[in-house]
This record gives sequence, structure tokens and C-alpha cells, in this order.
Amino acid sequence: MRRKIVIKPRPATLVVIEFGASWPRWLHPNLSGDLAVVAQHYEGPPTDLVTQVASRVTRLTGMGWEVEAIVLVANERHDVEAVAARSVLARGLMAHLRSAGGVHFTLSLDDSFGRRSAQSLNYLAAGLEPMANACGVLLGVRVGEREPLYSRPLLSRPASSKVASAS
Repeated sequence: MRRKIVIKPRPATLVVIEFGASWPRWLHPNLSGDLAVVAQHYEGPPTDLVTQVASRVTRLTGMGWEVEAIVLVANERHDVEAVAARSVLARGLMAHLRSAGGVHFTLSLDDSFGRRSAQSLNYLAAGLEPMANACGVLLGVRVGEREPLYSRPLLSRPASSKVASAS
């Protein structure tokens, strides 16, 4: 009789960083538990990141990781192509959180990118809020190191441990 290998679920946080954005100063890797990072390292079409993230999420799921929290770090672009790709990516990530039982989704932006970029991110959050509420996901927006704005009261926090990185 063959023994079935059981993969113990690993609670994790996924950090997705658009090209030109940098690691959010408020997010401390050693306090965030298991961490997977997908960073767009080249200036290509914003839609390329959607494919890159989908591939990484599939691999993480296959390795037994349970993504409980996602941080999407936006760059300063607020043109139509970038906003549309960011929306598609955010909705896909939110859907993954719903299916995985995740609880937190944070949109983040460096405050040096200016008001228009922050406004664009807040518009995205407003568009995502009905989906977040329907999924039971806590939606947050962080601009710089300021306190986050949440869609509803904070109920829980992600767990803690190691770091995995991919590009």
C-alpha cells in the first residue's frame, strides 16, 4: 500500500510589487510570517504581472501554502492601461483569497507618488469594496506609512514564519 504524502498547510502572506514600486516601509518581513514575493522587475505591459502572479499563486498552492493575506504594492502609474491591469490583478487576488479562506487584502502605495496616484488607488479600493464584503475579506489601503484605511473593522491578523521569493 502506498503512503499518501500529506502537505501541512502553511499560512502565508503574498506581496505583489508592480514595476517601479518598492517594498512598503510599514511591512516588516520578520513580523509577517511565511512570505512569498512577486515583483515585476522589468518595464513591460502592466498586464504581464497578472500572468506572473497567477503562475506564482498556482505554485504556492501546490506546495501547500495557504495565502491568508495579500499586499498589492502599486507604482505611480495611473494611466488607463495601468489602472485596468491593476483592477484585473486585484480582483483575481481577491477571488483567490475568497477560495483560500484568506482574510486580508491591502493596497499599498508610496506616499512620494503623489495625490493622483493615491486617488487612483482609493478609487480602486472603492470599486473592490463590494467584492471584499461579499467575500468576507478585510480590504485596506495604505499610502506611505500612514495608518491604513479599512473597509470594515479589523478582525484578525496573518500568522508568522519564513520568506520565499520569486520574480
